[in-house]
Amino acid sequence: MARSNHLPNMKILGVSYGTFESISHLHRNFQNGVKRLRITLEVSRNGDNNFSDVFNQLLTLLPTLAQHKCCENWIGPQPAPKLSAGISIKKVGDNTDFAHLSEHVMIDLMCNIGGMQICSGITCGYESPRNRFDLFVECPRKRIGLFSANLAVYLIDNLLSQGKLPENSRETLDLAKLLQNPGRKRLNIQKLSQNNGWDEKTLKSVWKRLAELHFFNDSSRK
Repeated sequence: MARSNHLPNMKILGVSYGTFESISHLHRNFQNGVKRLRITLEVSRNGDNNFSDVFNQLLTLLPTLAQHKCCENWIGPQPAPKLSAGISIKKVGDNTDFAHLSEHVMIDLMCNIGGMQICSGITCGYESPRNRFDLFVECPRKRIGLFSANLAVYLIDNLLSQGKLPENSRETLDLAKLLQNPGRKRLNIQKLSQNNGWDEKTLKSVWKRLAELHFFNDSSRK
């Protein structure tokens, strides 16, 4: 079970992988033939009070969030959400905002770690319960998508609970990118510590976090 299933403010209830053709019409930027990852997520926090603070702290780790095109080519049944000054992610003012933010963070991580050049997603809310959402994100590699979803929820929940990013967030992202590099040689913790000047104790902690967030989950290599 992923670490993000045990968090106080957000909970991943389910994961599935496929084409999900029934939602293709909801986003004009979806690419033909690219599979999607569906994350069913429950959010227990309202986004009205501290969304800006959470977003701005995420920017320190993922500055490319500022470049996202949110609700581009919107064709949903409701009017498009509005932009807030200085924030590239549109918001509506309830717990939808953190589900939607999770989608964008997930996309950003898949591009940064998995090397995707283009990636689109959509957040769909349930009629009941109102705090449950399905996130559909383009995902050619299931393992990277699952890790990105777990890390996105973990980061946001920690910001909601503790008011700050988790310890060694930068190192977690950097190690995932390094290990995902297709040209890397087989590395262990000792070699990584020597080659990159990382403290071995910190590296062991970050390695454990990657495992908890399913980075090494071979069963999802599809």
